[in-house]
Amino acid sequence: MDQSEKKRKLIVGGALVATLIAAVLVEEEETVIDTVDTIQPVKPSGDRVKSQENNVAQLDVSKLGQRKFSSLAGELFVPTTWAPKQPPVNLQEQAAIAAQVAKSTPPPAPTAPPLQFKYAGKAIADNETWVFLSQAGENLIAKLGGKINDKYRLDSINDDAITMTYLPLNVKQTLTINNKLAGNFR
Repeated sequence: MDQSEKKRKLIVGGALVATLIAAVLVEEEETVIDTVDTIQPVKPSGDRVKSQENNVAQLDVSKLGQRKFSSLAGELFVPTTWAPKQPPVNLQEQAAIAAQVAKSTPPPAPTAPPLQFKYAGKAIADNETWVFLSQAGENLIAKLGGKINDKYRLDSINDDAITMTYLPLNVKQTLTINNKLAGNFR
C-alpha cells in the first residue's frame, strides 16, 4: 500500500468513528427527553388554592357587560384619502362652467402635419432640378416650383435640406436630407 491510500483509509475510518459517537450521543439525549415528559406537574398548596378560589368568586362575569358598537364608528375597511372632499356640484352648474370655459378659450390654431416624405435623390437636367421622394411606399418626382399631391409645393433644394410649402395653410416646412449617399444624377 502506498502513502496516499493509507491516508484515505485513515480519513474514512475517522469519519466512521465520529459518526458512531454522534449516534450514541443522540440516543442518550432522546432518553433524557423521554424521562422529562413523564414528570408530573406540582400542584399548588392548599393556601394558594383557596386564594385563587376567592379571586374567582369576586370576579362576576355578568358585571362586565357586553361590548356595544356605535353606529357612528363607521365602516372599518373603507378606503381613505388625504385629498379634501369636493362639494357636490349639480348638473346645471357644471354645464354653465363648461360653456364659460368653451367661450373663454379659443380653438387651437391649425398647424401643418409633419412631413411624411423621405428623400431618395435628385437629378439636374437642362438647368432643372428634379427631386425623388417617397411617401408610404409611393415614389414621387417633383421639380422646383412643382406641386406634390396638390398639398405641397417644392420651394428650394440645397445639399442639406428641401423646403416645401404646405398649401392649405401656406406654412413652410423643411425636410432634412440625412442620406448623403443618395445620388445626384446629371
